[in-house]
Amino acid sequence: MIWLVKDFDFLSILLRAAALAGEALLLGGIAYLWLVAFPIGKMRGTAALEGVSRRGIRLAAILMATSELAAVAVSSASLMNGSGLRFRDFFTANFFVAGVGGALASLLLWLCARGRTKASAYAMLPAGLLLLATMVLTSHAASRLDDRLQLVAYTAVHHLGTAFWLGAMPFLFASLNSAADVEEARIAVSRFSWMAIGGAVSLTLAGVALSYFYLGSWSGFYATGYGQVLAAKIALLLAMLALGAGNYFLGKKIAADPQPLLLRLRRFTEAELGIGFTIVLAAESLTSQTPGIDVQQDRLTLPEIYQRMHPVIPRMTSPPAARLTPATSMNVAIQVSEFSGPAPSDANDRAWSEYNHHWAGLIVLAAGALAVLSRVRGMRWARFWPLTFAGLAVFIVLRADPENWPIGPRSFWESFSAPDVMEHRAAALLILGFAAFECSVQAGILRRRWATLAFPAIMAVGAALLLLHTHGGADAKEEILARLSHMPVALLGAVAAWSRWLELRLPPSRAARAAGWLWPVCLAAAGMVLLNYRES
Repeated sequence: MIWLVKDFDFLSILLRAAALAGEALLLGGIAYLWLVAFPIGKMRGTAALEGVSRRGIRLAAILMATSELAAVAVSSASLMNGSGLRFRDFFTANFFVAGVGGALASLLLWLCARGRTKASAYAMLPAGLLLLATMVLTSHAASRLDDRLQLVAYTAVHHLGTAFWLGAMPFLFASLNSAADVEEARIAVSRFSWMAIGGAVSLTLAGVALSYFYLGSWSGFYATGYGQVLAAKIALLLAMLALGAGNYFLGKKIAADPQPLLLRLRRFTEAELGIGFTIVLAAESLTSQTPGIDVQQDRLTLPEIYQRMHPVIPRMTSPPAARLTPATSMNVAIQVSEFSGPAPSDANDRAWSEYNHHWAGLIVLAAGALAVLSRVRGMRWARFWPLTFAGLAVFIVLRADPENWPIGPRSFWESFSAPDVMEHRAAALLILGFAAFECSVQAGILRRRWATLAFPAIMAVGAALLLLHTHGGADAKEEILARLSHMPVALLGAVAAWSRWLELRLPPSRAARAAGWLWPVCLAAAGMVLLNYRES
């Protein structure tokens, strides 16, 4: 229970991200049904794409309703913890009304999607608008005192743009696998392309307008946490636009050589979807940040950023363990970890943290460098680069938590009682398993498709979750400075993951070879960023 209380905020963000994804899928599914499936069905006398759309809407409705109800339950439990409030006290709260309303709208869409008549499709339109209203109700726009109506309108357009582009994309992907023939697939791609272009333009223009109101100045991009997450979201959006442009031009050439081009289109769509839903996670991270225009006291200055981020020699030796903050009893450590935020730290504790990050960076850099070498003729031995991560796992167990065995006074088994230590040990075990698994893939022992895709999938999930990572400190500036190191690693991890995915999924081609060189370079670059990590 204590661990659950600790992770309420993180769990709420994940549930909210799932709700945003569900909203995009539902509204995108409705748009795809009306703008792609119905016109094609009427043109070619088939209902195949309509069936795909309705099934997808039903699945998205279940995801949305479940996420919304779970988010309401978690938020209510978090607020009730130690406050004396009861569940019924939240019935009129915005988050409760919006969450329950969103769940009801989703269930209504599920019922409509079960029908096969045009009337049921018409009923989806007001239900979709109700769903959109519930999501906007919990946005920054609804809580603003100034320019509220304008911001609500921009936010609604931003959500609709996301749905028409990103939310409708899984329906296109399913259609490519279900189309009656190549011509039907070509028409679906063509119609979706125009819909996606409209969505991308709407999303971008509304996003620019919202940024103008929420940042207040150019310095808001680098001086506030909101601006930094927004910059990461923009970088991911540019990557998605590049993939989308490639898909657009592939779609125009399908008629010339349909089968191989359709295959490449499906593979690029997979990567575009992966990056797109990473953007959804970044978008949810934005809702947990105070808009930059409201942050005036704790803004970073350029000299402060330079002082923290300019290159220095990595710290490869740790301070003596005796100089660290003395370890408390395990009961006290658990209470501090769960209810009082991070324990106090001094210069030696920060030096130890930097030492941990720098060794991790060196190992990641070595893995990327070896992965690059493995592509050079005569250097096939370097394909066992995943073994470097086994060293990282051992390092985490032995050095990540100096107050515990084998360095500190707390015994090996006793240290598992502390949630943060337990998380480190579990991470070490997962890293060790990953190293063995990926080595088997590189050696050709594991040849199944799912096995080869495990590495990019895990890296993509890790990069996405890193967007939500915080140090939980009381010093707002320190938190923003820490994000300056985390965000580049998250972005490089996302690019590396989906580049590796494309290398494995694309047929032999220049695009596959380029992706094969890109991901290890990104991995090595992430290691270099970690080598320059500092906390002072």
